[in-house]
This record gives sequence, C-alpha cells and structure tokens, in this order.
Amino acid sequence: MRRAIAFLALIGIAWLAWMAWQPPFVVTAVLPGPNIPAAVKSQATVLALPERPGEAAALWRVVSRRMIVPKAAAAMKATLIGRGLTVIPVQRQEQVELHAFDDPRNFAKREEAVRVREAWKKAGFDAALIKSDGRFGVALARLYMSAYAQKLQRRLQKSKRRFIYDRRQPTISTWRFTFPAAPYAEAKALWLTVQETGVADPVLMRESRFQTIFGKPVADSVAVNKSDVGVLVGKP
Repeated sequence: MRRAIAFLALIGIAWLAWMAWQPPFVVTAVLPGPNIPAAVKSQATVLALPERPGEAAALWRVVSRRMIVPKAAAAMKATLIGRGLTVIPVQRQEQVELHAFDDPRNFAKREEAVRVREAWKKAGFDAALIKSDGRFGVALARLYMSAYAQKLQRRLQKSKRRFIYDRRQPTISTWRFTFPAAPYAEAKALWLTVQETGVADPVLMRESRFQTIFGKPVADSVAVNKSDVGVLVGKP
C-alpha cells in the first residue's frame, strides 16, 4: 500500500514538473456558424459591404444648387469658366416660393407713393414703387428664402410700422450649373474644386438620377469653356 502511494506521488511530482517546463497551450473556442474557408470568407466579406462609389461602373455628376437671380447666375458662370472648368448651364422654368412684403396703402397719385417710399427708406428699409390697376403702392421686399423673410418680418414688427405679407408661388427662370459626367473618383475631385470656387453645397449624384431630373434641359444646353466666356456671361 505504501509503495502504491509513493508511486502515485512520484507520478504527480513528475507531471507538475513537466507542466512547469512546457509553455501554455490555449484552445480557442469556435463559435457556431458556416464553415467558410479563409480565402472564400475574405471575398464574401467584401461582397457584403455596401457598394463602393469609387468602384461603381455608373458615372457621377456634380450639380450646383438652384440660382434664381440672373446676375448672380451670370457671375457664378464666369467664375467657373474662369477656373478652366467645362460648364453646362441648366436653365429651367420652376415654381418657387416668394415672400412679398408691402406697405398696406395704395395711392391714386405717384407723388403720394413717393413720399411713403422715402419714409420707409428713412426708417432703414428698402422700398420701391409698384403700380397696379392704375394705382401706386410701395413694395418693401420680394424674398425667395424663408430665413431672410423671417428676419425681415422681425425687423418690421419691431419698427411698429404697418405692413402686409403675402406668400406666392410664381413660375420663374432658374439656373444650375453642371459638368461632364465622370467616374466617382474624378467627380468627387471636381466636387471639391467646385466648392473652392465659392459654389455653396454642390450636389454629387449618379448620372442616371441626373438624367431623370435634368435630362432634357441638359440636352438643350451647350457645354462651354473659358474661350466662350465673352459670349456667355451675359446670357445665364
């Protein structure tokens, strides 16, 4: 019995000595899931990612925001052409929201309207004469941006002067500027260049979407470059 105990103790001491000498062996647990070989798994991971615009076969296009003031559109066109860019003007007839502020009175005589106009100017407001049905009035502002309209409304309310406000949706000429379609990497570089020229928030969109929205106007437009600037600046 003593021999058996001594033998077991010797085996235990030998096992502990072997464990102390051997480096640890770690078993990594394998989570349940499909058994995908390493090479195939890498390919599947790439395919599962969202489409990468730089690798897409579709073309992309840069488009400026809508402009509604002819002089501003002409100036922007001249700037883009001056940078050596090939510009495609897109002119359309669109319905826009117009905020109109006027003096509430109308006058039979022009001289009376002029006096009211000058009083508004003296108070710090832009004012212009308008004529409708043979009578004269005073227009205070025609604004296309809600933020500017709200700012003016606060000024008018603070002045304690009477005014009327009307919101309309006229159809007017609008201008945008686009450029030849290109692969994503080129279009993105162009997008950055256009921003540097002072164009606020240009849009980068797929060519297919662009053609759906602007296809006909672009087909009717003519691409221009720096050599054409003398002809085009006056015709936004």
